[in-house]
Amino acid sequence: MTEKEKIKQYLERKGISKNSFYQKTGLSMGFLDSGKSLGVDKLKTIIENYPDISLDWLVFDKENVMSNNTINNPGVVLNGQNNGHIDQRQYYSDSPDVLRAQIELLDERIKEKDAQIKEKDAQIKEKDAQINRLLSILEKQ
Repeated sequence: MTEKEKIKQYLERKGISKNSFYQKTGLSMGFLDSGKSLGVDKLKTIIENYPDISLDWLVFDKENVMSNNTINNPGVVLNGQNNGHIDQRQYYSDSPDVLRAQIELLDERIKEKDAQIKEKDAQIKEKDAQINRLLSILEKQ
């Protein structure tokens, strides 16, 4: 099953029309019905607009149709249970475009986590300063 076929399957399971998909992603009408390859930029756009699609399922045919943080939908593989007819073949894509897209998405996640870490570090420094001020007040008494 190609990535485009998987996206069509996802849209069908979620009750999303192709037109809605094209409008939300900005991809051209008929994109899902022409050619086989997604390309890095288009894969990135799709994942950004539909973050509940499991990248491992879409690219590597592993795990679930949707990420584990979604609610249970009939016919969708969630938590390892197949409630519908979903291709269960295991293969790994060696397409450079697909691998590049996955790397870019992971790099973005790393940047987000780094930003969160910096924010938490700043909060810790602020709390340390508050603690030191309180300790100095207690020492004066």
